[in-house]
Amino acid sequence: MSGLNPPKYTKKEVSQRFNLKELLGYEPSEDQKKLFYELAVDAMAQRTLNGDDINGSSFTPYSEDYAKKKGVSRNSVDLVLTGEMLSSFEESQTQKNVVKIKIAEGDNTLKAYNHNVGDTLPKRQFFGLKDVDPIVKRVDSLKNDTRKERKEKIDLAAIRSALNDITITTEGFNGED
Repeated sequence: MSGLNPPKYTKKEVSQRFNLKELLGYEPSEDQKKLFYELAVDAMAQRTLNGDDINGSSFTPYSEDYAKKKGVSRNSVDLVLTGEMLSSFEESQTQKNVVKIKIAEGDNTLKAYNHNVGDTLPKRQFFGLKDVDPIVKRVDSLKNDTRKERKEKIDLAAIRSALNDITITTEGFNGED
């Protein structure tokens, strides 16, 4: 799908870029970019909490020791111990029509990298999206709302201009009813 880049997994950055102009077929508004970010992060987090990876497969089970420490069954994999990693998503915009979602720099980047590539932990690829069609459809639904808002602003400007053109005279007005 054009506009959908694969996730980037490095020890310094875990991110994915989405070109909304290519995905939508037109230049997105700021509200559309914000909504895309929120829906994409929600989709990744919800999928992870459900125990599924980027491909829709169940995560590799926890080890016996880790499951016991966490107080869950081995198959109850949601990648949440403190909640810090899944709450470290952030938006990083460098281009006008692009939304870049990433894990905040620091310890969580390395933790997310290790989960996604299986470097020092069992591979549990939670970060990224392969199908954004449902998200794009919801974001596209804002298109008409944005145009309507712009039209209302233009109409208000026209009204203000017309009011400024009206000349009020006091000729014949003596202040009495």
